[in-house]
Amino acid sequence: MRRRWPGHGHGHRAAVAALLATADPDADLEGALADWRQFRRRKRTADIHWIDAFYQAYLTGILGLIAVAVLSSMVGDQILRADQLASVRDHGPGWIGVVAALAIAMGLRSGSRGGPLALERAEVRHVLLAPVDRTTALRTPAVKQLRFLAFVGLVVGGIAGDLASKRMSGGAVAWVVTGALAGATLVGLSVGSALVAGGVRLAKWAASLIGVVLVAAAGADGVGVISTSPTAPFGHLALWPLRFQLVGALAVVVAIVLVAVGMTTLGRVSLEAAERRSTLVGQLRFAATLQDLRTVIVLRRQLAMELPRLRPWVRLEVRGTGRLPVFTRGLRGILRWPAARVARLLLLAVVAGLCVRGIWSGTTPLIIGAGVAMFVAALDTVEPLAQEVDHPSLRDSSPIEAPAIHLRHVPVGMVGQLLVAGIAMGVALVPGGGQLPAAVAAVGLVPLALGGMGGALVSVLSGPPSAGGGWALAPPEAQGMRLAFRTAWPPGIAIIGVLPVLMARDAIEQGRTGPSGALPFVVLTAVLFSLVCGWVRVRDDIGAWFREQMEQANGKT
Repeated sequence: MRRRWPGHGHGHRAAVAALLATADPDADLEGALADWRQFRRRKRTADIHWIDAFYQAYLTGILGLIAVAVLSSMVGDQILRADQLASVRDHGPGWIGVVAALAIAMGLRSGSRGGPLALERAEVRHVLLAPVDRTTALRTPAVKQLRFLAFVGLVVGGIAGDLASKRMSGGAVAWVVTGALAGATLVGLSVGSALVAGGVRLAKWAASLIGVVLVAAAGADGVGVISTSPTAPFGHLALWPLRFQLVGALAVVVAIVLVAVGMTTLGRVSLEAAERRSTLVGQLRFAATLQDLRTVIVLRRQLAMELPRLRPWVRLEVRGTGRLPVFTRGLRGILRWPAARVARLLLLAVVAGLCVRGIWSGTTPLIIGAGVAMFVAALDTVEPLAQEVDHPSLRDSSPIEAPAIHLRHVPVGMVGQLLVAGIAMGVALVPGGGQLPAAVAAVGLVPLALGGMGGALVSVLSGPPSAGGGWALAPPEAQGMRLAFRTAWPPGIAIIGVLPVLMARDAIEQGRTGPSGALPFVVLTAVLFSLVCGWVRVRDDIGAWFREQMEQANGKT
């Protein structure tokens, strides 16, 4: 019987493990390594067949074209005036450089924690501990990850360029090509920074410090405090159709250099960090496959090592233990948030505020960015309720019904969400282009908070989708529509909370006063949030009634 290569058809991890297990200590190690490298070359060509790769690219391209068509149809705004275009040329590179600074900062933080590669646990234990070159072993997964992210960057950048062409001069083709190049460059900057940080084992505090300095410098460049910043070349690259400056090519060169250096330092990655990351990333992928957003959030926090503070930011002294125990416990939990979570909420608030400014300036699709930012922020502010759902045995030991306890967690979440919305509206009120009128900001603040909070409540309490119960007999088409609705509905509620700002802008364009035009949608957001709170209170009763009806229909009672 012909002897097959150990682990043939099961991947290089099994091959290396079998090789190490059966190898003679006195055998020629160089010959074994040569056989292993030859196996890796064969496997590299057999991992993904070109038909499968083409099919994946085909699907991504189709989805990208659909996104372009839908978002482009939403942009009904006019080309910017000459003075507005001049302002974009002068201040745009600095503000766009903030995006590059954030990408580099996230890459540095990921690399300092053992990223950006997400290896399997067997690969860490067998391949990285084998007597083979680690850089060679890690190059293939690194190239795969970079290739996928670069393709996503090309698609997203092309979509952003198409949207920019609706309001900027320079031609649609030029904007799409430039946007695609900028998207791929942004991926190179982020992934390259992560690879270099992981290779040199950059300390976490150093990665955070460098990221803060880059973001601060880019922001100072945007407001005009300094003349340029390290990430300004990326801004010049993204605005090539408006004004071509060769300095923009520097961002492309830096991205290529970072990736090249990172590829040569792959073998220096920390094994302890890779081991820890492999365990969490595997669980994270499984949770994402099951559409379990709550588990994804918890695992991501563990991956980022977000631990509660041992000492609260402010010590809360409450006299008596019987007054608002749920609210008090939730508030104490918020006061122990780590600095990373507080910084993330501040960043999301700034993003939402900048999106609101863009909406007021006439870029309608930014309503999606503002709504999604508030929704993600609400997933943090609703953390006390999520913790209650994660520990049902403790909750069920209380004489109070579970829905009533859930409803009592809503006020503390609203406190945090109002703070985020307040910061967002504060950003929108800063003097400059796209400044929001104070009256509109006052009217839109509460709906902005209610929309994000309503979406987070639905997301946390719905949990992962289940095919049991009455849905087990539903056709696949109905199951797909249900899954799509469950995924899109929570952030959709948050987007509805941004509509008052958009309606106020339309009212002013039609000659009416802004706040009066937004009032109907303020009422709509309040009514929708009230319905969500009512659903929180009676959802268990509705579920029990539905199950009973299905059992009767199936003849089980």
